[in-house]
Amino acid sequence: MTKDDAIEMRDHGIRAIEELNVLLNIAWERCSEEERERIKRGVGLSLGRIVVDLLSIIYEQYPDIDHLRNRTEDVLVSRRHPTQRQAV
Repeated sequence: MTKDDAIEMRDHGIRAIEELNVLLNIAWERCSEEERERIKRGVGLSLGRIVVDLLSIIYEQYPDIDHLRNRTEDVLVSRRHPTQRQAV
């Protein structure tokens, strides 16, 4: 896959995750507790598949387009005590 293909697929995967989160919010507002738990499980399984079976494959080949990894590293660096920070 080219980097452009990887970015396009990543973006679709991220949008799918966002849509699943919307679905879960709707369920939380409108469904019974039993239905919410079943839907939460389905959403969780779906999220896991997207991350493991799609995004991780893309990020293995193009780690520089992993927006969460890059943001997490930035947050971790910014939370260090000033004497522990290193130039990134």
